[in-house]
Amino acid sequence: MKKKAKKRNMSRAAKILIAAAAVTAVAAAAVFAVFFSPLFSINNIEVQPLEHYPEERISSFLKDYIGKNGFRAVIGNSSLHQTKSFFSLELVEAEEKILFACPYLESVTVKFRPGHTVSVSAEERKSAFLTEFYDLYLLCDTHGVVLETFTRETVPEELPIVKGITPGDYKLGRSISDGRNDNIDTAIRFCRLLSQLDMESYIDIVDVSDYNNIRLYCAPSLTVIFGSMTDAGVKLSLTKGVMDKGVDGNSNATVTVADGRQATFVKNSGRED
Repeated sequence: MKKKAKKRNMSRAAKILIAAAAVTAVAAAAVFAVFFSPLFSINNIEVQPLEHYPEERISSFLKDYIGKNGFRAVIGNSSLHQTKSFFSLELVEAEEKILFACPYLESVTVKFRPGHTVSVSAEERKSAFLTEFYDLYLLCDTHGVVLETFTRETVPEELPIVKGITPGDYKLGRSISDGRNDNIDTAIRFCRLLSQLDMESYIDIVDVSDYNNIRLYCAPSLTVIFGSMTDAGVKLSLTKGVMDKGVDGNSNATVTVADGRQATFVKNSGRED
């Protein structure tokens, strides 16, 4: 009886080993199929339409992936600190390269879509203001990130120029703020509000030389005494209301909104509320 029981146990163990070997073989075949099969090779790149970069520009960063297995490309773009990118099928290294080379992009997602496609979607930065840097004008977004540079002859006219700040240096794709300059930080906060209210085209110059007494100018003859950033949203709304009623650069007037309660302007004819 003992010999028969022993044989039965050995038979069961053998069956378990065979089953385990079969599962391992199937798993290995599945892994091989996933990571080496041409069924998952990349042959198409889809790029979301962007305002500042043509599709060809973005696709050029991904041309080396054409013909490669998509899952292996994802593994090659992942690390121990980026396991999330594998499960989301993102190509993280490709994302970083695109962001580094394209300062107008705030975020980029590059994903492999089984079977043959890599898709690219992105969020673009919004231009907010310009400021002078020696002989150049720096175009910055709502966070002070430098997007592009212009000469005096090519500077765009639809955005305000910030006076009273002196960036220590600049790099495309990096903010001019280091967190230690109150004038620069005030300028960025102010122009962010200006952008949120779609007022960039209303103002020609923002002067933050004294960040507690900000002044705005509209060429050729309108001055707005804005004051500090206290109640800045209210003050800008007051300014917008006055200008929407017809006050503009030709008004030859000074508008004061510093108290945050009402807009008062003075013309040659006197004071009006």
